[in-house]
Amino acid sequence: MNRPVPGITPTGHDSQRGVAAVEMAVLTAFVLAPLLMILVEGSKILGEYSTILSASREAARLVMRENGDTTGASDLVKNLTSGLDGADPAVEITVTDTESEKNVKVKVDYVYQTVIAAQSQADLPYPDLDMLGGWNRTLTASTVMPLP
Repeated sequence: MNRPVPGITPTGHDSQRGVAAVEMAVLTAFVLAPLLMILVEGSKILGEYSTILSASREAARLVMRENGDTTGASDLVKNLTSGLDGADPAVEITVTDTESEKNVKVKVDYVYQTVIAAQSQADLPYPDLDMLGGWNRTLTASTVMPLP
């Protein structure tokens, strides 16, 4: 007579029930969640870099149209980047007017804040959490245009 063996059903896999759920939980916690955070941070970095690059181009165009007069170019960059998190970017405008070259260079340095750091530090359970591991977080966009 065949006695039933404890833990084995007629299909033979009673002890394997629920393993797929555990595997999915582990996969979600250790693979998919960090991947989602990387995608969010990456898209935020690209968006903010695009903003400061556009601001540096517009400031260089302004100086070019004004024949090298830098009045208002720094304010233009600050206005165009006002929607970014954190402090205003540092703006460096250099006009070169020599026999060999006539151009304007606009350099914008912006200190990037991560998604977690952009939130109020007091509201976080771990305010010193640094997702990017000590990266100095400075985004730099530079534009050079010829002067007429």
